[in-house]
Amino acid sequence: MENTLMVISFVLIILGVMGIFLPILPGPILVLVGIVLYGFVTDFAVISLYWIVLFSILTFITIVVDYLASFMTAKKFNVSSWGMIGMFIGGFSGLVILNVVGLIIGQVVGLTLGELLSGREWKESIKAGGAGVIAYFVSLVVKLLITAIVVGIFIYLIR
Repeated sequence: MENTLMVISFVLIILGVMGIFLPILPGPILVLVGIVLYGFVTDFAVISLYWIVLFSILTFITIVVDYLASFMTAKKFNVSSWGMIGMFIGGFSGLVILNVVGLIIGQVVGLTLGELLSGREWKESIKAGGAGVIAYFVSLVVKLLITAIVVGIFIYLIR
């Protein structure tokens, strides 16, 4: 049973790292769950409560930055509900069709079309679409850096 839980732990961490780029997976949260599971399986001998708390705080920071990047961008460009729905549908569709590149393209197209459906002019809609991409990249960079730090410390501790 212990070996199975260890495998599950590492699978969760790997899925979490993939989730940085794939918004359908809660990347940093999966990494944290995998590390906590590892700590549990090893009786927290190497990954102590101190590390769990630190990694939890860092994971919380990624969630807050992700939310704030999207929220602040949407607020600054007065993105409508249609724009947000379009960004979600376009991003998901693009991800399925063209992977990560499709995700970015799909978000821009979806947000732009959503804004057009809400009655905005082309120029404003395109600006909102571009802003959505900027927010995505800000969030991506923060998630990538913090998750790399968490996984790096984890690997250092268990080696």
